[in-house]
Amino acid sequence: AYLCTQGGPEIGVAATKSFLTQLVALEMLSFRAAFASGSLSRSEYDRATSEMASLPAKIGSLLGRLERIREIALKYSDRRDAFFLGRGINVATALEGALKLKEISYIHAEGYPAGESKHGPISLVEPGFLCVFVAPKDSSRQRIIGNVMEMKARGAEIFSVLTEGDSELIEVSDEHFEVPESPEYLYPVLCTVPLQALAYYVATYRGLDPDRPRNLAKSVTVL
Repeated sequence: AYLCTQGGPEIGVAATKSFLTQLVALEMLSFRAAFASGSLSRSEYDRATSEMASLPAKIGSLLGRLERIREIALKYSDRRDAFFLGRGINVATALEGALKLKEISYIHAEGYPAGESKHGPISLVEPGFLCVFVAPKDSSRQRIIGNVMEMKARGAEIFSVLTEGDSELIEVSDEHFEVPESPEYLYPVLCTVPLQALAYYVATYRGLDPDRPRNLAKSVTVL
């Protein structure tokens, strides 16, 4: 059996498009399975699929604001290390952001659960260390603010991907990028877009070709 994402050919070795389309396909599969098992009612299922259908427009709005990511990328393009931190389902988003940055810009980046960051990774933080937080208004938002403050107290520079209008988190972040307010299950998709763009722009500022990262081999065709 297979699940077709209908995403078209993946040209980039870093597989940005295929990550997002697979994420959406698996979410849709999960909703369908939950509905079939009775975990979701018909109205809940219809609402979820309707929200998923809003993703192209929401992603389009993000792409229209990538100049902001370009500015942030220029600021951080000379860094040697970075942490990407998230909670709950956005731990995977943080891992994707770190992977893309290290793959195409050759900056050492680690993705980590924000709740575990004090058990080891925080010992590496010093003034100017870049910490990227995936911190939308979801069920873990209040706890991640505490993680932001822990890193900031040790001199880290904070770049947060957050929900539009989150003034509390904006105030404690050095840089931020806002995504539209959405149901929690949409945030991994929406927050991935600016993180992938960050990696792209950092790579270009460092004079690198993001479509041809060194030492990588994948079963895709690079044209």
